[in-house]
Amino acid sequence: MTQIILSIPNDEVTFIMSLAKKMGWSFEKKDDVLTRFISSCPPNTNITDKEIQDAVNAVRYDQ
Repeated sequence: MTQIILSIPNDEVTFIMSLAKKMGWSFEKKDDVLTRFISSCPPNTNITDKEIQDAVNAVRYDQ
């Protein structure tokens, strides 16, 4: 399956949703994808600010 990003006017969303349903395509709004991702993350993690900064620095400065 190929995923694409399509920007359409707000008043056309209903049409695109019905077209997707008729064609058997899945349809998600960007906000829905983000909400699903956030809800799948653990509510509590045992990580310190220093550990986060070390990870950022490792990527940013190739350390």
